[in-house]
Amino acid sequence: MTMCEKNETLRDYLFDELPAGERREMELHLNGCAACSVELEQLRVTTSMLKTLPDQEIPQRIGFVSDKIFAPSLFARFVAALPKYAALAVSAAALLVAFNHPAPQVKMVVQTSAGVDVSKQLNEAVSAAVRQAKAEDAVVLKTALDEADLKHQREHRMLAVTLEQSMEVLQKRIGVMTQLASLETPQNGAGQ
Repeated sequence: MTMCEKNETLRDYLFDELPAGERREMELHLNGCAACSVELEQLRVTTSMLKTLPDQEIPQRIGFVSDKIFAPSLFARFVAALPKYAALAVSAAALLVAFNHPAPQVKMVVQTSAGVDVSKQLNEAVSAAVRQAKAEDAVVLKTALDEADLKHQREHRMLAVTLEQSMEVLQKRIGVMTQLASLETPQNGAGQ
């Protein structure tokens, strides 16, 4: 079939983006043009197939063939990530040491003009405030460690996927090379 000049407006017709007059004109054209009718049906099939695909996150960057060549090795990425995790480990250790040391006991003796000793009440209030601060700090630390762990797991999964993809590419290349080698190897009796 030959290409029709109206072929360019089929997409607009399919997605109902043509003005009413042009839409009516296209419908009349479709009744008489087999090439456009076939193309329109193919566009409909493609569109319906695309609608069945699940939504996926758009990649942040499109990878090129050269990216794999210049990409750092798995070992280099591991070494580059070490300072991040070392700093996190040192911070966590410092916080754990700080939490394991007992809070200094503040003992005050306060007497009011009436001679009432309120030091016990004040010490209890200070101790309660210290316990509450420690509990809040523990929650913040646990949240930070959980987030760091999740981030590490995501990075680990991404590295595993990248490694798996690299292995697939290598396997395909080996398969192609094997096929090429078998084509180049003369068969017994062939070529004589």
